[in-house]
Amino acid sequence: MTNVKDSPENMTPPDRMAVPSTAKAPGTALYGNILGEMPEELVAELLQPTLPNPRVRFRDLSVQDPELRARLLHVVDELLRDGRLLMGPAVEKWERLIADYCGARYCVGVSSGTNAIYLALRAFDIGPGDEVIVPAMSWIATANAVVLAGATPVFVDVGDDLNIDVSNAEAAITPRTRAILPVHYTGRLCDMISIGTLAARHGLRVIEDAAQAFGAADESGRAGGFGDAAAFSLNPMKVFPGFGEVGAVLVNDPKICERLRALRYLGTVNKEVCVEPSLNHKIDTIQAAMMLVSYDVVEPALVRRLELAARYCQRLKDLVGCPAAPRSAADRRSVFFDFTITTPRRGEMRRFLEGRGIEVKIRHPLLMSQQPAYRHLDRRPLPNAERLVKQILSLPLHEKLTDDQIDYVAESISDFCSTAASGR
Repeated sequence: MTNVKDSPENMTPPDRMAVPSTAKAPGTALYGNILGEMPEELVAELLQPTLPNPRVRFRDLSVQDPELRARLLHVVDELLRDGRLLMGPAVEKWERLIADYCGARYCVGVSSGTNAIYLALRAFDIGPGDEVIVPAMSWIATANAVVLAGATPVFVDVGDDLNIDVSNAEAAITPRTRAILPVHYTGRLCDMISIGTLAARHGLRVIEDAAQAFGAADESGRAGGFGDAAAFSLNPMKVFPGFGEVGAVLVNDPKICERLRALRYLGTVNKEVCVEPSLNHKIDTIQAAMMLVSYDVVEPALVRRLELAARYCQRLKDLVGCPAAPRSAADRRSVFFDFTITTPRRGEMRRFLEGRGIEVKIRHPLLMSQQPAYRHLDRRPLPNAERLVKQILSLPLHEKLTDDQIDYVAESISDFCSTAASGR
C-alpha cells in the first residue's frame, strides 16, 4: 500500500520541482513576497503556462459560421453609419430582451459582470458596516464587488454541487448581515427556493451572481429572476457571449432601476445633474447591437452543451466525480458553463491530459477566503470547500466540440485511471 505522503499526488514531479520564473508572470515581480508564502506546488499550478496548440481547446471564442459573421459585420456597419454609438435604441432593445428572457421587469446594461454586482449592492445601499454572505468558492470578482461597495464578505461553505450551502449561510447571519449573494457556480442553479425562504425569514436581500448561468432554469424560475437583483457577466466566454466585456443588472423595483441607471453613468440624471458620486459603468452600444444578432444562436448552443455534458457524464460517471447529468434536452438546472469534475489525483490527471493535447483548467485553485487580499477576515470553518478546491478540474466544454473530441477526452481520463490503478 502506498504511503499517503509519498503518493504521486503528494510528490512534486521532477519537471515541476522549481516554481516557474516569476520574471515571466505578470505582477509577480511586485508581489513575489506574497507568492513566496504559498506552497510551491500551488504556485506552480497558478503559474502553469497555457497549453500551446491544443488538440482539444478548453474554449473556442472564434465565430466560424460565415452567415453569423456576415450578420454581425452588417450590424456593426449599420451602427457606424447611424452614429448612435453611446447608449440609444440598440441598448434599450437589448435590455428588454434580457429582462423578458429572465423573467425580470427591468434590465440595466453595464460594462461588466463585476460592475453589475457592485452596482446592485450600491443601489440597495449595502455598504460600510454591512455584511454580505457569499460562498467561499467563486471567482474573486464576487468578493471584490462586495468590498468595493464598502461591505464585508462573509465566506460560507459549499455543497458537493459547488454552490452555497444554505444551512451554513443561515449559521453565518449576524445583526450586520444585509444580503445573501448566491453564485450559480459552473452554471448550475443554487437552491433558490431555500435561499429565498431564508432571506425572507431574516429580512435580507438576495442578489444573484448569475455570471455563469444565463439560461439556467428549473420549475421555480430562471436565473436572473429569483432575487431582489441579479448580476450577469456576458463576456465572450459566457453561454450568451458578448464581444468584449458586458454586464447586466436585473431588478423588479422601478425605483431601484432608476437609481441603477443613474449609478451606471457617473451618478447623473439626464447626463448632467449628478445626484450621487459614481463612475462610468455604461454598456458599449456596439455590444448590445451585436448581441441582438448573436442571441439567435444561444438556444442551439445550450442544447449542444447539454448533449455534450450528458455524453461526458455517461463516459466518466464511474471514473471521477461528475456533476449531475441533464435529465433531458429540456433540463436547464445547469447550462454547464464549465464541466467540472473532482479527482483526488488532480495534478497528475491535469498533466496527463495536457500531455495528450487536452486543454483543461483549474477554476479556481484558491477559495476567495484563501486569497491573500482576504486572509485578514474572520474565517469560518469551510471543510467541504477546502476539500473540493483541491480536487476540481474543468474539462473542455463548448458547443463547437465534436462527439469524437468528447470521447477522446473521456478515453484519455479512462487511460489515466487505468494507469494510476496499475501503479504505472
